[in-house]
Amino acid sequence: MQLAYDANVLRVPEIRWLGVFTSDFEEYCLPDCCQLQLSSEDRRKLEGILTRCYLHKEAPEWRLKLEAMLEMGVKFEIEALSASSISFLSQEYIPQQIRLGRYI
Repeated sequence: MQLAYDANVLRVPEIRWLGVFTSDFEEYCLPDCCQLQLSSEDRRKLEGILTRCYLHKEAPEWRLKLEAMLEMGVKFEIEALSASSISFLSQEYIPQQIRLGRYI
């Protein structure tokens, strides 16, 4: 959305975020090694995203998740869910998230 003159044609308001949220850490008992500290570049990008006006109006759920990530200072790679089982991500996590509508 950096190109304001193309903003209307580049928008995809129907897009959904299916990923690992900070709230999944405890729910899925992820080991501490799955947490990655946010780098200064990660923080800069998060702060930049959070200042975008459309995020507040059109994607408040995204804003809340990103603020939680910034506050905790950690991120998770979706591959972290394979730490306990190689098939957990494809056989359990993703189907369950879709079935329960746990995407934003």
